[in-house]
Amino acid sequence: MEINKAKSIVLATLFVVTLLSCLLPLKLMDTIRNVADPVRKLRYSRVISLLNCFAGGVFLGTCLLDLFPEVQDNIDDVMVALKINSSFPFAEFLVVLGLFTVLIVEQISLDCKHEPSRQEIGEREPLLQGSSREVNATNADPEVSFLYGSGQPINEASHHSHSGHSHDSHHSANSSLRSLLLSVALSLHSIFEGLAIGLQKNVEEVLQIFAAVVLHKCVIAFGLSLNLVQSNLRTRVIIQLTLIFCLAAPIGLGIGMGVELISNSLEATILSGILQGMACGTFLYVTFFEVLPHELNSNDLRTPKMLFIILGFAASCAIVFLDPDTAKPRCP
Repeated sequence: MEINKAKSIVLATLFVVTLLSCLLPLKLMDTIRNVADPVRKLRYSRVISLLNCFAGGVFLGTCLLDLFPEVQDNIDDVMVALKINSSFPFAEFLVVLGLFTVLIVEQISLDCKHEPSRQEIGEREPLLQGSSREVNATNADPEVSFLYGSGQPINEASHHSHSGHSHDSHHSANSSLRSLLLSVALSLHSIFEGLAIGLQKNVEEVLQIFAAVVLHKCVIAFGLSLNLVQSNLRTRVIIQLTLIFCLAAPIGLGIGMGVELISNSLEATILSGILQGMACGTFLYVTFFEVLPHELNSNDLRTPKMLFIILGFAASCAIVFLDPDTAKPRCP
């Protein structure tokens, strides 16, 4: 099989597989929303909560085991090329810079919006109100006191206060903005993954890297889609962000096919290091400020949640271990 034909097949397969992985949480949430039995809804919401913890572990593993080593490699290459002899931790600095960028953007946007408008940021009512973060709002038995679909305890469903609405609006804006930034960071990372495939010069290497990337994309796509459907973004916006993410890797692959010399460009290496570093900071922020706190603040299923976080991290470890690039020494 000729190289361009193999890359074209990989491009189409990558898009389809990623799209299917993104659609699974959408279908799952739609099924849960149509369930009328509160007990069944609670059971389903617990499954979603555990999957959310799994996704948090995946994001953490992707950040520390996949993105960060790439940032370090790029920074090392740039320092060698420019003959810079410094012990300053540039890679770590870029990660923290990315984290602070997300923090600053989020806080400024919230400060400028005294009354967040759902229409302005494309929000809708969440598909799943009955997650563990709402169960934590009441000390009563969640199986009998929580009314899913309204997102409130049964004995308070008809007494929803104005202050509570204000708090939900601020949390809604937080969740939506973080989901948007996570989607951008993942899409950016996906472009570089596709680029790595597109730059290969023989079919065997293309298929090896594709096998590792497609496993990684399936897990990440599921986690991203799960995060998006639990934000307050409208379905239309979620679909648009999902499509952008699904197209990112094929776009990177296409760029790699068209411009094979880009990998030898010092400017491209510098840009890649900066963008990957800031994307790594975004992963850290979303993992520790959005995904894990909301799940671990609940008293429900503490041990299973911890295990699913570890399983998610282990899944990232396994995928990185299977990546052909890990066989290449990182140190000169």
